[in-house]
Amino acid sequence: MKRAMTESAKAEKAKLILDTAREMYQNSTFDKIKMSDIAKAAKVSNGTLFYYYSTKEILFMEMLFLEYEKRFQNFVNVLLPFQTMTLEAFKTFFLSEMESILDQDSMLIRLSAIKNTILEKNIDQETAVKDSTGLYAILDHIVRLLTERVSLLNAEAFYDLLLAQNAIIVGYANMASMPEVLLKAIDDHELEGFRIDFKKNALTAMDYYLVGLFEKLKIN
Repeated sequence: MKRAMTESAKAEKAKLILDTAREMYQNSTFDKIKMSDIAKAAKVSNGTLFYYYSTKEILFMEMLFLEYEKRFQNFVNVLLPFQTMTLEAFKTFFLSEMESILDQDSMLIRLSAIKNTILEKNIDQETAVKDSTGLYAILDHIVRLLTERVSLLNAEAFYDLLLAQNAIIVGYANMASMPEVLLKAIDDHELEGFRIDFKKNALTAMDYYLVGLFEKLKIN
């Protein structure tokens, strides 16, 4: 009789599949990676793969959630040494931390860019609840730390700020990922206004948002 796997063995198997998919995604795209390819590379059967991750979107959502965890843990690590911050000091901190993650080819940015348009289209309720509540718990901790250090902004403002940051990053990541035919048209016809510098444009937009937010605080 085949022995049942322990919970730790199951966790290891799930991690093996996840790590394999992550490695494949580093040199490929979501559309080009097939679940059968992941199973083959991980040396597991298709049935085993689908037992742990019933859709490719669920598998990649799990990859993205782990990237979020790493990103926001780093955010906490660089924030903790600060006791209090003026608005200008916070602006400098926030833009600096944002700049550190703006690598268009990074796992975090690439997965974030397809989260709403692809990954969330084919996930189950369990994954949706797990990832949403997990991410909210992380952000809630960050917002609490920020409100303790920046007295002029409340929790609602920080949640709005983090949502705006995500929208800016995803928006410019998608705009910067133009197909070669469009990039060639821009080059050939010198359409400089259409050229996107992902990091520069995202940071500029975030800077404008912060300036507008601080001006609103002064008016009120």
